[in-house]
Amino acid sequence: MKKKLLILMGILITGLSFSQCTINGKSIIKVQDEETYSLSPEIGQCKDCHLWSSYGRNATIIGDNKLNTIKLKANELGRQLISISVLTSQGMVQCSKTIEILDSKNYDEVINGTSADVKQNTNTSKNCDVEVTDFKQGKFGDGIVNFFPNVSNNEYKYSWTVTYSDGSIMKSADKTSQFPYTKEKGISVVKLQIFSKNCIKDLSRSYEPIFWEHF
Repeated sequence: MKKKLLILMGILITGLSFSQCTINGKSIIKVQDEETYSLSPEIGQCKDCHLWSSYGRNATIIGDNKLNTIKLKANELGRQLISISVLTSQGMVQCSKTIEILDSKNYDEVINGTSADVKQNTNTSKNCDVEVTDFKQGKFGDGIVNFFPNVSNNEYKYSWTVTYSDGSIMKSADKTSQFPYTKEKGISVVKLQIFSKNCIKDLSRSYEPIFWEHF
């Protein structure tokens, strides 16, 4: 049965069209790291009717490539494309994901917002007692970025303003805020105002579009 299924997948793979599925997992990983990738939603007709493929010489699939989840081992710097073909009740479908493999230094710069694709400004009134000097971003989930100050103080109040590449704006008053983003609609500028009893501190950070392509 398994052999027949794989033969069927091989026959149909040239006629695949991209479907409404995604591959969950990081878009940026470090050399020598292992990252798990999975199909979402799980639309396969059976447990082992999937076929993962990896294009490029920078990473290697670890484990059974016929299941809905794999591990990818990053071997060297570069870009890797992974794809999954799956047999569903509607026929064969496929989705793919591009992964950027960086060294430790560049990875940390991208994740912490200190790379050349990010510029930050600070404006503080004289003798201001606000201890926050920076804010960081992290991946809260697929398509969601999490911003948070580098100093936790419950006495401060916060105001976040995010401007997207299309000019639209979103705001949040949470100390730790989450905002959606896509590769096509990335965040251009993040502004943070921190209010203490005595003063206001303004922090801002601008992003190049390429940052969100690899985040």
